[in-house]
Amino acid sequence: MKNEIFDLEEEKKNLVLARLKTLRSESKIMLGGGKEVSVHELMKHVEDGDEFGKNIIKAQIKMLQVLTSGAQ
Repeated sequence: MKNEIFDLEEEKKNLVLARLKTLRSESKIMLGGGKEVSVHELMKHVEDGDEFGKNIIKAQIKMLQVLTSGAQ
């Protein structure tokens, strides 16, 4: 069971990284509070698995769920 959870988290991470790789790495994304972060920086956080990276993954997965929930 523990390996399945790890595999799912790893798959989410890989999915988000693949999605981010479709963008230009020098492109900037605006975060709350007016802070800009480059796609390269986002990818680094996701790869490192730090708290910010985990939040990026959660937000991207949620966005994909919203986008796909209307597609039937």
